[in-house]
Amino acid sequence: MGIEQPLQSAIDALRSASQILVFAGAGLSAESGLQTFRDQGGLWEGHRVEDVATPEGFKRDPVTVWRFYAERQKRLLEVKPNPGHLALAEMERIFPRFLLVTQNVDDLSERAGSQKIVKIHGDLLTVRCTHCGTEKRVEAYINPALLRQTDDLPVCGQCAGLLRPGVVWFGELLPEGLIERALLFATQSDALLVVGTSGFVSGGYGLAEAVLRAGGTVIELNPNQTHLSALAQVHVRQPSASALPAIVQSLRHS
Repeated sequence: MGIEQPLQSAIDALRSASQILVFAGAGLSAESGLQTFRDQGGLWEGHRVEDVATPEGFKRDPVTVWRFYAERQKRLLEVKPNPGHLALAEMERIFPRFLLVTQNVDDLSERAGSQKIVKIHGDLLTVRCTHCGTEKRVEAYINPALLRQTDDLPVCGQCAGLLRPGVVWFGELLPEGLIERALLFATQSDALLVVGTSGFVSGGYGLAEAVLRAGGTVIELNPNQTHLSALAQVHVRQPSASALPAIVQSLRHS
């Protein structure tokens, strides 16, 4: 049985490329069993975005916010990287000039073996002090069952200030320099793989436009049409956990 034409077009574009940029979103990790936070009603797993994903929500009710993210930490340690994560790690080994820019705050890409990675929305397994700014990686998930009141919340070992999840919330600036690094890489890329993101919130941060201006090819891997579909020349309407391994297998044998 032959490869479907959109998938073959993606393979052909990547085979002739020397520099590859990947822009990944929640759909990549959804196939490991992680929910994609925002649903069609605009809720994040039953919570209003304003309540669990803004600085104002954290200031208003830090216990609810911490319980929300502690549940996400706990869930993350129960799942594994899927074939899509593993394929991207393999693609990094195939292409010396490769960068994965991810909106995901999980560590599944790292656990799959990806090293050339930019996490523009932060990291679920890091915490940052709201007082002195000290940031560190947690050694074990924070047990949500133990978070009942403010005194139960984690505090900084340096200054005893309240710690917060190390993720980027709505209304906050992205970590300095990361988007600039991604855009610079895009201007020199022959192909962009857009994987599992709707582009609804970010608009893709201009990465697709930068690759197109450089004469590169934009390939979208998503079962559904998205806000970035109009910018893509190739549309692979398959889940990333099946499409990415198929692409990598063909590249490996080319």
